Amino acid sequence: MASGACRSLARWAFDDAGLFRLELGHRVNNPASCRVAGAAGFAVEGLQRQKLEYDGVRHDVETHARLATDPEPAEAGRPARPPAT
Repeated sequence: MASGACRSLARWAFDDAGLFRLELGHRVNNPASCRVAGAAGFAVEGLQRQKLEYDGVRHDVETHARLATDPEPAEAGRPARPPAT
């Protein structure tokens, strides 16, 4: 469900809002967020060391990005689609 929402938001951002590049980040100790990003077509771009602080503890953030020219990610049971033109 989360990856579908992320895919929908990305498509809106590209098609309706006219954005070209989207970025997202998550703490490296959150593998579920990493799976959502990947399923939504976001590619891993790198690690931002000690970017976030919660309760006095610093956390690394893995950064992902998706471009308007990237192919649409496949949904469960469906093949991937080329980007909208």
